[in-house]
Amino acid sequence: MAEIDIEITSLRVPVSLGVHDFERKARQDVTVDLVLTLAGVPENDSISETAHYDEIAQAVQETADLKHYDLIETLALAIAERVKAFPDVILVEAAVHKTPRTVAAERLSARIKL
Repeated sequence: MAEIDIEITSLRVPVSLGVHDFERKARQDVTVDLVLTLAGVPENDSISETAHYDEIAQAVQETADLKHYDLIETLALAIAERVKAFPDVILVEAAVHKTPRTVAAERLSARIKL
Protein backbone atom coordinates (compact mmCIF):
# COMPACT_ATOMS: atom_id res chain seq x y z
CA MET A 1 0.00 0.00 0.00
CA ALA A 2 1.23 3.49 -0.82
CA GLU A 3 2.10 5.98 1.90
CA ILE A 4 1.46 9.71 1.67
CA ASP A 5 2.93 12.67 3.52
CA ILE A 6 0.77 15.54 4.70
CA GLU A 7 2.53 18.79 5.65
CA ILE A 8 1.34 21.62 7.84
CA THR A 9 3.80 24.50 7.80
CA SER A 10 4.18 27.53 10.08
CA LEU A 11 1.18 26.81 12.28
CA ARG A 12 1.06 29.70 14.77
CA VAL A 13 0.62 28.48 18.33
CA PRO A 14 0.53 30.65 21.47
CA VAL A 15 2.21 28.82 24.34
CA SER A 16 3.73 29.37 27.76
CA LEU A 17 7.36 28.50 27.03
CA GLY A 18 10.83 29.27 28.32
CA VAL A 19 13.12 29.16 31.33
CA HIS A 20 13.44 32.91 31.94
CA ASP A 21 11.13 34.77 34.32
CA PHE A 22 9.92 37.11 31.56
CA GLU A 23 8.95 34.07 29.45
CA ARG A 24 6.86 32.66 32.29
CA LYS A 25 4.82 35.87 32.59
CA ALA A 26 3.31 35.94 29.11
CA ARG A 27 2.53 33.45 26.37
CA GLN A 28 4.57 33.72 23.21
CA ASP A 29 3.83 32.65 19.68
CA VAL A 30 5.82 29.79 18.23
CA THR A 31 5.44 28.19 14.84
CA VAL A 32 5.06 24.48 14.34
CA ASP A 33 5.88 22.49 11.21
CA LEU A 34 4.48 18.99 10.87
CA VAL A 35 5.02 16.19 8.38
CA LEU A 36 2.63 13.29 8.88
CA THR A 37 3.19 10.03 7.02
CA LEU A 38 -0.11 8.23 6.60
CA ALA A 39 -0.54 4.50 6.11
CA GLY A 40 -2.48 4.92 2.90
CA VAL A 41 -3.81 7.22 0.22
CA PRO A 42 -7.51 8.15 0.40
CA GLU A 43 -9.40 6.01 -2.10
CA ASN A 44 -12.74 7.84 -2.10
CA ASP A 45 -11.76 11.52 -1.85
CA SER A 46 -13.19 11.62 1.68
CA ILE A 47 -11.90 13.54 4.70
CA SER A 48 -12.73 10.49 6.81
CA GLU A 49 -9.88 8.65 5.06
CA THR A 50 -7.12 11.08 5.98
CA ALA A 51 -5.77 13.33 8.72
CA HIS A 52 -8.10 16.30 9.13
CA TYR A 53 -6.00 19.49 9.24
CA ASP A 54 -8.43 21.24 11.59
CA GLU A 55 -8.30 18.38 14.09
CA ILE A 56 -4.51 18.21 13.90
CA ALA A 57 -4.19 21.98 14.48
CA GLN A 58 -6.62 21.78 17.41
CA ALA A 59 -4.64 18.91 18.94
CA VAL A 60 -1.41 20.92 18.64
CA GLN A 61 -3.00 23.90 20.41
CA GLU A 62 -4.50 21.68 23.12
CA THR A 63 -1.06 20.18 23.72
CA ALA A 64 0.45 23.65 23.99
CA ASP A 65 -2.27 24.63 26.46
CA LEU A 66 -1.64 21.68 28.81
CA LYS A 67 1.11 23.34 30.84
CA HIS A 68 4.13 25.63 30.83
CA TYR A 69 7.01 24.10 28.87
CA ASP A 70 10.56 25.04 29.79
CA LEU A 71 12.09 23.65 26.58
CA ILE A 72 11.06 23.71 22.93
CA GLU A 73 12.40 20.15 22.79
CA THR A 74 9.80 19.03 25.33
CA LEU A 75 7.04 20.84 23.47
CA ALA A 76 8.11 19.28 20.15
CA LEU A 77 8.03 15.81 21.72
CA ALA A 78 4.59 16.36 23.28
CA ILE A 79 3.18 17.58 19.96
CA ALA A 80 4.70 14.67 18.04
CA GLU A 81 3.29 12.13 20.50
CA ARG A 82 -0.17 13.68 20.34
CA VAL A 83 -0.25 13.81 16.53
CA LYS A 84 1.12 10.30 16.14
CA ALA A 85 -1.87 9.02 18.12
CA PHE A 86 -4.19 9.97 15.24
CA PRO A 87 -5.48 7.00 13.22
CA ASP A 88 -3.38 6.05 10.18
CA VAL A 89 -0.43 8.29 11.20
CA ILE A 90 2.57 5.99 11.07
CA LEU A 91 5.31 8.62 11.32
CA VAL A 92 5.37 12.24 12.40
CA GLU A 93 8.04 14.89 12.24
CA ALA A 94 7.40 17.94 14.40
CA ALA A 95 9.47 21.10 14.55
CA VAL A 96 8.88 23.99 16.94
CA HIS A 97 10.42 27.38 16.16
CA LYS A 98 10.62 30.40 18.43
CA THR A 99 12.11 33.85 18.16
CA PRO A 100 14.86 34.15 20.77
CA ARG A 101 15.05 37.17 23.02
CA THR A 102 18.35 36.36 24.72
CA VAL A 103 20.65 35.35 21.85
CA ALA A 104 21.44 37.02 18.53
CA ALA A 105 19.73 34.44 16.33
CA GLU A 106 16.80 34.70 13.96
CA ARG A 107 15.09 31.68 15.47
CA LEU A 108 15.63 28.64 17.66
CA SER A 109 14.17 25.29 16.69
CA ALA A 110 13.73 21.75 17.92
CA ARG A 111 12.79 18.92 15.54
CA ILE A 112 11.79 15.36 16.37
CA LYS A 113 10.73 12.30 14.38
CA LEU A 114 8.54 9.59 15.90
